[in-house]
Amino acid sequence: MKLVAIDTSGPVIGVALWCDGDVRVRTERVARGAEARLVPWIQELCAEMGVALPALDGLAVGVGPGAFTGVRVGMATAAGLAMSLDRPLWGCDSLSPRGARVGPRSLVLLDARKGRVYAAAFDGTMTHPPADVTADVAVRWLAAPFLATGEGALVYADIVRAAGGTLADDADDPAVDALARLGAAALGRGQGKPPNEVVPTYIRGFS
Repeated sequence: MKLVAIDTSGPVIGVALWCDGDVRVRTERVARGAEARLVPWIQELCAEMGVALPALDGLAVGVGPGAFTGVRVGMATAAGLAMSLDRPLWGCDSLSPRGARVGPRSLVLLDARKGRVYAAAFDGTMTHPPADVTADVAVRWLAAPFLATGEGALVYADIVRAAGGTLADDADDPAVDALARLGAAALGRGQGKPPNEVVPTYIRGFS
């Protein structure tokens, strides 16, 4: 299975190339211009791993929640590439890969601004689906101890620690390696879709 994964839902964006269990990534914190990074990164990773774009079996993309413009940029890039290659696209919420990267007991918080977070809780499985809440509400979804990850965990670190949580290492990592792994499994189960059928998930209209 050869797959490209893209996540641009947070300020640290990422691309991963999965090749039969081997994965390589590119990530960078960007304020603007994410669209200019994605395709060159994909080309670089394909060159490094000796994978031609037409050899890809499909793509995976984070569909939100997250920054409104960021989510759209990543999805447009993934959909455009999937359409040009005539390959399936698998869309995943932006929180699950971050939880999978940290471990089975985790709280994922993406900064939603305006004093709020996009949050989900995991305890082996997703125990609280993505929601737009304040950080002090989200930290009550898991009893201490737990690991917190995502940009929102950094922004609201004091609230996380007061609730008995610990910040995960590299909490702002977009977890595109985990997205690629999940995407490879999903495509293997035949869960890819035509790119025009993969739609964004906006808990809030704009972020």
